[in-house]
Amino acid sequence: MNQLLIPEYIKAQTNLPLNSIRNVLNLLLEQDCTIPFITRYRKEMTGGMDEVQIGLIKQIHDRFVLTEKRKEFILKKIEELGKLTPGLKKEILNTNDLNILEDIYAPYKTKKKTKGQIAIEAGLAPLAELIKQSSTSTKEFLKNECPKFFNETIKNSDDASTGTVAILADEIVQNISLKESLRTIYKNHAQIVSNVKKKAAEIKDYEKYKDYFQFSQNIKQLRDPKASHRFLAMRRGMLQKVLKVDVEVDEASTINEISKFHPWLKTSKCNEICLEIIKAANKRLHASLELEMMSDLKIISDESAIGVFSTNLKALLLQPYLGPKTVLGIDPGIRTGCKLALINQSGKFLIDTVIYPHPPKNEKEKSIDLVSKIIEKFKVEYIAIGNGTYGRETLSLLKANIENIKSGNVKAMLVNEDGASIYSASEIARKEFPDKDPTVRGAISIARRFQDPLAELVKIDPKSLGVGQYQHDVSQALLKKSLETVVENCVNYVGVDLNTASAPLLSYISGIGPKVAQNIVKFREKKGGFTQRSQLLEVARFSDKVFEQAVGFLRIYDGKNPLDATFIHPESYSDIQSWCQKQKLEIIQLIQSNDFINKLQSDNELKSKLGDFTHADIVSSLKAPRQDPREEFKPMEFNDKITGIKDISIGAICPGIVTNITKFGAFVDIGIKENGLIHVSQMADKFIDDPFKVLKVGQVVKARVREVDLDRGRISLTLKSQSQGSEKHTKPQTKKATPKLKNSGFAALQKFKVK
Repeated sequence: MNQLLIPEYIKAQTNLPLNSIRNVLNLLLEQDCTIPFITRYRKEMTGGMDEVQIGLIKQIHDRFVLTEKRKEFILKKIEELGKLTPGLKKEILNTNDLNILEDIYAPYKTKKKTKGQIAIEAGLAPLAELIKQSSTSTKEFLKNECPKFFNETIKNSDDASTGTVAILADEIVQNISLKESLRTIYKNHAQIVSNVKKKAAEIKDYEKYKDYFQFSQNIKQLRDPKASHRFLAMRRGMLQKVLKVDVEVDEASTINEISKFHPWLKTSKCNEICLEIIKAANKRLHASLELEMMSDLKIISDESAIGVFSTNLKALLLQPYLGPKTVLGIDPGIRTGCKLALINQSGKFLIDTVIYPHPPKNEKEKSIDLVSKIIEKFKVEYIAIGNGTYGRETLSLLKANIENIKSGNVKAMLVNEDGASIYSASEIARKEFPDKDPTVRGAISIARRFQDPLAELVKIDPKSLGVGQYQHDVSQALLKKSLETVVENCVNYVGVDLNTASAPLLSYISGIGPKVAQNIVKFREKKGGFTQRSQLLEVARFSDKVFEQAVGFLRIYDGKNPLDATFIHPESYSDIQSWCQKQKLEIIQLIQSNDFINKLQSDNELKSKLGDFTHADIVSSLKAPRQDPREEFKPMEFNDKITGIKDISIGAICPGIVTNITKFGAFVDIGIKENGLIHVSQMADKFIDDPFKVLKVGQVVKARVREVDLDRGRISLTLKSQSQGSEKHTKPQTKKATPKLKNSGFAALQKFKVK
C-alpha cells in the first residue's frame, strides 16, 4: 500500500490543505494523538481544523486503507488462480469503488458452478458463439446446429438451447461496463415501491405504516439525507412483514442497455433464444442491483439517521447548565409516592425521603410541610421534577402551596427524565449508591442532570435519551462508535473538574478510558484531592503519553498553580512563566489583571514563539471568567393554564423546550404528557430545508397551536407569525405507487424485436 498516495486522495475528497492533512495523519497514526487533543492543542499543525474535519480525514483514511487491503486480497487470489494479467492488475489498482471492485472479482470467486460453466464443460461454448453470428431462425438453428453438440450430457435440442442461454447470460452478467451503466440507470431512475401485504392486519400496530401501504419514490430522491428516513420506515415495515418493498425500473431502458453492450442480440436471427438470454441476464442483473440499491440506501439512511442522532445528542449534552446550586430532585409517583433526593452545590448526595401528596394517600399538607422544611434547612435553590407521570401535578401543587416557590426565591420546574430509570438500574448507579432503591437513584439523577446535564448524562446509554430516530434500525456498531465520539468531543470541549468529576465522566477525557478513570478516583479518595496537575503522573497507568493527551482538559480550582484551573496546556507553562518573569509578575497577578492579559495579547514576540492559534487560545483562557464554554441556565416556565391535551385550544401560545429533532420536524415538550410537533414547514415564515438550521435540542421556544387531534394524542405547533401560520397543516407528502415497472417479467421482452 502506497502511504504517500493517501494525503492526495483525501485532499481530492475534501479539498482541505494538503500539508494539514499530512500533519493530521502523522498526529493520528505516528504520534497516537486523540482527535480532541489535536483539535485543541495542535492547531498550528492543522491550520485550526475542528474535530469534524479531523474526524473526516480519519474516516476517509480508514476507508482508503480498507479498499487497498481488499485490492491486495483480490490480486493475491486471482494470481493464485494463474489468471492475473497486466491489464487486469492495472484495472484493479486503478479502482477505488468497492462495488466495481467486487464486480471485477466476481468471476474469480470460489463458488458453486453456474449453469453456464456446466454448459461450457459439456462442450457448448462453440454453439454459443454460433448463436451470436446466426443468420438463420431459431427453429432452423435448433434443427441444423444443435445436433452437432449432442453427447452424454446434451441429449437434445432443448438441452443445447438451455445450455447456450446460460453461457451467454453469464457473459452478459459478468460484463463490468454494462453493470456500471445499469447501476447509473438504477441510481437515477429506479424506484422503491412499497405495498401492504395481504396478511398485514394480523401484525400488531400494522397501521402505523399506512403512509407506505401504497408508496413509491425515486431512489435518487431517497438517497437525499433529508428523505432517507422514509427508507428506514419502509424497511422496518418490511422486516415486520407488514410491507412488501421492491426496486422497480423501466425494463425497456435496461434491455436497451444490454443490447447496446452486446449488439449481437440484435443482429442474430435467433430471436427466441436471444429473448430468453435477455430475460435470464436481466433477471439476474436486476436481483444483484436491487440488493445493491437496498444496501446503498441502508448505508445512506443509517448515516443520515446517525447524523441526526449525533447532532441532537451534542445539543443535549451541551445545553445550558445550572452550576453549583443546591438542588432537590423529585421523581413523581402516585401509589409509591414522590421520591425526593437532595444534592449539594458540588453534586454530592445528601438525603432522600418520600412524600405522598397524590391519591390514593392524599397526604398533601404533610408533603408540603416536609418539602418546605427541606428547603429551609438546606437552603435549596432549585427543585427539579421529573416530567413523567404526575410531574405536572406535583409542580402545580408545590407552586401553589410553598411560599419560597411562590415568592420566586426557589425555582421549581420540570426536567426531562428520559433515561433516568435506565441509569437507576445500571451498574454505575449501583456502584454509586449500593444501598439506595432504584427510584431514589432516579431522583438523584434528575437533580444532577438539572445541575450539570453533561456530567450526569454521560452515565446513560445515549440511545435511552430520546433524541434519536430509527435508532434500532441502523447499524448498531456504527451508531455506538458515532455516539461515543460525540460524547468524547463534548466532554473534552467542556473539560472537567479533576477533583469532583465522576469516573464515567473522566473516562471520556482524551487518552484516559475507564480503567485510568477509576485509578484517578481512587487516588483522589486516598490523597484527599489533587492540588496540581503534575500529581496525575503518580496515578497508576497514567503514563507520560496519557498526561500529554489528557491534562489540558482536567482543571484544578484553588490549586498551587492558577494555570491548572484553565484550558492552558502545561507544555505552554514555561513560556508564560518566562514572560511573567520579564514583566516581574506572579502568575496570579497575570490572571487577575485584564491590563496584563492585554499586554500579553499584544506581545508579537511571544505570539511568534507560541504560534498564532496557541497564543490566541492562551489569551482566551486567561480572559475567561469561567472556563466552561456552555451557556448558563435560564429558567423557563410552561403555560400554567395547560395541564393536559384537553386544555389546549387552537391559537394558544405554548412555551416549550425542543426535545428531539428529525428531518421532518421538531418535537417540543410543552409541559404535558404529549409532545407537540413543529413540522419543518412551520418553523419560520420563509422556506426551511433543514430543521437544524433553525432549532436545536434544549432550545426554548414559544409556539402557537395549529391543530389538536385528541383521538391520536397529536398536537401540531407553528413558529410562523400569525399572518403566515393560518394555512392548513399538511403532512409530509407520500406518493401513490406508480404503475409497476416490473423488471423480472416477460411483458417488456415481448416488445424487443430484433431488426
